Amino acid sequence: MSGKWGLWLVLAALALTIVEGGFRKWVGVFGEGIWRYIAYFSKDMVFAALLLLPARRVSSAGVATFRVWLLLGCIFLVGGASISAMETFNPVGAALTIRAAVVLPVIAFFVIPRLKGISVQTAAWLLCVLTILNFGLAVFQNRLPSDHMLNKYAADTEKIVALESGVRATGTFSYISGLGVLSSVGIWAGMVLLSLARGNWQRVGGWAAIVAGFGCGLAAVARGPVVIAAVMVLLWMGFSRASISVAARSIFAGLLLLGLLVAFDVVPILSALGKDLRERHEEAGDVVQERVFGQLGEGYEAMKVAPLGAGLGTEQIAGNFYASGITGFTNFETQLPRLVMEVGVLGMLGFLMICAGAILALQAAKQEVTSDGERAMLLATQLLLLPIFYTNIVFNHTASAFAWMIFSVVLAGDKSTGERGGLFRHDRKARKSRRRDGKVATSGKPL
Repeated sequence: MSGKWGLWLVLAALALTIVEGGFRKWVGVFGEGIWRYIAYFSKDMVFAALLLLPARRVSSAGVATFRVWLLLGCIFLVGGASISAMETFNPVGAALTIRAAVVLPVIAFFVIPRLKGISVQTAAWLLCVLTILNFGLAVFQNRLPSDHMLNKYAADTEKIVALESGVRATGTFSYISGLGVLSSVGIWAGMVLLSLARGNWQRVGGWAAIVAGFGCGLAAVARGPVVIAAVMVLLWMGFSRASISVAARSIFAGLLLLGLLVAFDVVPILSALGKDLRERHEEAGDVVQERVFGQLGEGYEAMKVAPLGAGLGTEQIAGNFYASGITGFTNFETQLPRLVMEVGVLGMLGFLMICAGAILALQAAKQEVTSDGERAMLLATQLLLLPIFYTNIVFNHTASAFAWMIFSVVLAGDKSTGERGGLFRHDRKARKSRRRDGKVATSGKPL
């Protein structure tokens, strides 16, 4: 029974990560006062509720690896944050930083034994469906006037970005960055379904999620999510042994999906969104290298300015709004320098340890699984987490929620911690064969 509760709570937490922004901007009662904060933290509260379930014994190299790195990382991060807080302290911003950098990874670690044997495929299917729905909504929003109700943000002070070709859509999220994160999450869901697929409908769903993931990035008119999605798929296909099998078995699924895309006029929509993105890229006039690696140089500058940190919570936009009523960045826009300003070099090292621990834990889990599909699923999760860790997990509440929820689900579903009927379900015929053989053996008849 606890296993079913665990699955339902995880699915609810993942769904709330997507729709809570919609509640805050479209449902009046959740747009102000205490209800706004309840909606904002609802995904975290449901995720934390998993700690109330009984834990099962876990013996996994992945969990053991993450335990060591998480402990060391938290010591460094909390130490750096404490030193920085002596300089300046913003209570709202500090709560958000500690939530993303410490609380969520700690909850994820303790949730793993409570989700033992969970079906990652079920979570992937949920995210697949929600990504497709958000893609459809985003396309609709993109074509609406910027002052339409569907295009509003949760914070009325935020300006709607409208280009000549259309509005930068936000889906059910409060901000464009949320839809960009969903782009990567949808790509991950598609790769998981393809990795573990046992039928054509799962393959159709997998490829549909990947197409919708690209579509979400295009509808947000954001270059970063589209580039990340392309790199994720290319690396997964290039470094996964299961990719050859996926390609060979996806011919029918691909043709069926292509027929559906043509039937629903999705191809012209993607083409138009791609044109919008090219136009914005030409108008922006910035260099790709600056967008990708610029934060490294800014991080070095921040280390020279405030090696011990300049104040915990001072770089969180919500913290700035709480303190001054103004929504905006304090010193930097990218994650690394903002993190240095908040928790100093010591805290930044702790953050890097925690992130490295998650990636290494998934790598350790690969040594304990038995099929190429399972390894491909773990690789897909690494490819999801790496860009989220690098870009904006600390200052993007949807990215942090997705990252640690998905990490805990995947590591709990690892075969070394799972049970039959969990994530890595064996073929039905194989299970029936084992049961039949077991009955024959106990009856004393020859096998």
